[in-house]
Amino acid sequence: MNSVVNPTRMELMQLRKRLQTTRRGHKLLKDKQDEFIQQFIQIIKDYRALRIEVESQLLDVIHYYQQTSVKMLQKDINEQLAKQKSDVKLSISGYKMLGLNLPKLKVLEYKVDDEYDFLRTPAAYDQLLLHSRSLLEQLLLLAEVETKIELMISEIEKLKRRVNAIENIVIKEIEEDIHFIRMKLSDLERSNTIRMMKSKEIILSKNQKNKD
Repeated sequence: MNSVVNPTRMELMQLRKRLQTTRRGHKLLKDKQDEFIQQFIQIIKDYRALRIEVESQLLDVIHYYQQTSVKMLQKDINEQLAKQKSDVKLSISGYKMLGLNLPKLKVLEYKVDDEYDFLRTPAAYDQLLLHSRSLLEQLLLLAEVETKIELMISEIEKLKRRVNAIENIVIKEIEEDIHFIRMKLSDLERSNTIRMMKSKEIILSKNQKNKD
């Protein structure tokens, strides 16, 4: 950039202002990145706890399914499951966190008609249905949190690239231009000083000759 910079004091003032503005913008972006990382760390902690809970509930579902399979044939289980009627109403919305749009899932209504044959199914089958239904909201919450994590990782990467670009490219280029202009102005000042000194010597020399 030095080859196109005009080495004047006005340009130097403008570059200093630009450097100030760029540094402020860099700090704001860095602060935003740090805040995202803090929020991300907390979400990861919540996600791990939620994941453990969901996996525990899934193990319960598998356990009761295995118990049911001991007392019922697979085709009979499928037949009873086919009789189940459910109606689920979901709310899909969003909210902003530090300017990033994040999803929000919510179960508004969950209706289930128990039309299976109570006499042909063991108690484990009842528990299987009960645990499966209670798992729905947790699975939705898990999907919501996983989507948040993906979006936040993408946003943090974008912020990181922008922060690095400003810090390692933009700011450095401005600083180099400022240094270049300072050197040029310093050279000009030295040249002017030398010229003035020479002019003074010539004038003094002429005056001395006139006196002689």
